Amino acid sequence: MARIGVLHPGSMGISLAVSAQATGNDVCWASQGRGEQTRKRAEEHGLTDLGSVVDLCSQCEGIICICPPAGTEAVGREVAGYGFSGLYLDANAVSPGRAERIAAIIEDGGGQFVDGGVIGGPAWEADRTVLHLSGKRAEDVAAWFRDGLLATNVLGVGRTEASALKMCYAAYTKGTTALFYSILATSEALGVRQALVQQWSQGSSGLAERAGQGAGGVTSKAWRWIDEMLEISRTFEEAGQPGGFHASASEVFRRIEDLRAAQDPSVEAVLEALMTEGQ
Repeated sequence: MARIGVLHPGSMGISLAVSAQATGNDVCWASQGRGEQTRKRAEEHGLTDLGSVVDLCSQCEGIICICPPAGTEAVGREVAGYGFSGLYLDANAVSPGRAERIAAIIEDGGGQFVDGGVIGGPAWEADRTVLHLSGKRAEDVAAWFRDGLLATNVLGVGRTEASALKMCYAAYTKGTTALFYSILATSEALGVRQALVQQWSQGSSGLAERAGQGAGGVTSKAWRWIDEMLEISRTFEEAGQPGGFHASASEVFRRIEDLRAAQDPSVEAVLEALMTEGQ
């Protein structure tokens, strides 16, 4: 059994924590400075509270970092600054370039870096969520989750293969979501939305049906996807491809992030948010 710390147990992080618990690990968190929702989540699932991040780093042999992309390097510097020497899993939606920088931070501080990329939602059902891993110690990290609902896939020993795969996968799944709503907003502004949906209905793409559904599955996550789209944009540019499409996708999600708290908002509400800022 290993003692593993989670930074921080949000909706995705807590599901990884529970899969690690299922394998017999003592999974810990640091309550200092965290909100009430995070505390309730951690207590509900029986995570051990070590109080502070410094204690997490000194008492755990493994750390899982899963947080918004913009804060990942700062978290890495904090952990390295506390002299963490164990296995550090960075499971964030970041570009390979950023993953390389985080790896250097962790390794310069004496830790061992493993790159991770989660594909799928929180792991509450078997075979629905995969944690792709890469790095010299990737097999050891995969063992943390062996008996849980989270599936793992070791890509190889390269330092950033997992992040690269995550970026390429989300480039399509989330990027085309932004494109879809941007197309609808454009057609609405030009007075041809109804005709467009009618044309879609002649084929088998499913776009006409999608245009009539609620948008809660998108608006509840848009705030997280703003930075992720920018990471994908950087990934494309690092690979010699134009990154403008996903930079624009980031702006689409930024325009609708205020709908986060709405209960399954309509497509009309999304289009209004997109078009109001576009005027």
